[in-house]
Amino acid sequence: MKFNETTIRILVRKNYGECYDFYTEKIGLIPVWGDRNGPYTSFAVSSDTPPCFAIFSGEAMSMFQGYTQPETTNQPDTVAAIIPTLDLDGDYQRLKAAGVPFLGEPQFIEDWGMRCTYFRDPEGNLFELNDASGI
Repeated sequence: MKFNETTIRILVRKNYGECYDFYTEKIGLIPVWGDRNGPYTSFAVSSDTPPCFAIFSGEAMSMFQGYTQPETTNQPDTVAAIIPTLDLDGDYQRLKAAGVPFLGEPQFIEDWGMRCTYFRDPEGNLFELNDASGI
């Protein structure tokens, strides 16, 4: 198993185009395969780096025999994607100005020994932006 080569993939259950726009226009990722119409798009942080993130239409998961979509209308917080940054405050301000909906301002969590903040994508998926500067 090559866990160190893991790519985050979000299953889009609502509006594929809205998620595509969120990751390209607000987060700033570059699509390297696929497009706004789906059902799959992989993204990189720049044109000279490998893909690190992808979105996939939840409806297309039916191609995998045995998969069924969970019966829920609420997104349960069972997984959070962690994004380290060397400039937590700067990235927070940039993303907030782009319209990313944060749950709160960056804060130091004593019990965790770090500063972080959280945001959600249009599907309700939870992301943590945390301070990797070591300060």
